[in-house]
Amino acid sequence: MFDVRAVVLVALMALSAPAWTADRAALFSRLEQTRHIVEGAGHPGSVLYVFFDPNCYYCHLTGKALQPYEKAGLQVWWVPVAYQKPSSVGMAAAILLASDPAAALRQNETGYRPASYDGAITALAEVPPAISKALQENMDLMRAFGAQGTPALVWKEKSGIGFRNAVPRLSELPRITGLPPQKIEDPDLAPFR
Repeated sequence: MFDVRAVVLVALMALSAPAWTADRAALFSRLEQTRHIVEGAGHPGSVLYVFFDPNCYYCHLTGKALQPYEKAGLQVWWVPVAYQKPSSVGMAAAILLASDPAAALRQNETGYRPASYDGAITALAEVPPAISKALQENMDLMRAFGAQGTPALVWKEKSGIGFRNAVPRLSELPRITGLPPQKIEDPDLAPFR
């Protein structure tokens, strides 16, 4: 039976979706200029860009999946956005403004609370305007790539610029990272095998 509600829902989703920008190369140039946190290999075999929200559970899982690849030569540029909870802005600012942003990101992720979907970093009470602006620019760029939410992964590949919106399947990680498959045994990642 034909369900009019489903057609209306699809139409509404299309209207609310960001306009797709076909020139990913231009977007990639902007991506390289974002406020971000670098984690992983100092002399990388490959670089992956990940838009994330500090409270995003699926970003947390993506980070867990990428850890073995970081040990194998991957460098990840974590590009913060803030939209999931009111605390996301202050948390992203706390990570960006930390004396060691990579350590602050790790603190947020190692203490992540899945039951409440909360990162572990203490949010800044007042966010400097420059950081608020950078977070909004990151969000605008994420949407320009066509992402509906986080995580959103971007990488260079032989055929151009790759893009994935959601936790990648573990079997996709060698293609996305450009590195050999890594052993991942974390039980939280079993649904993504």
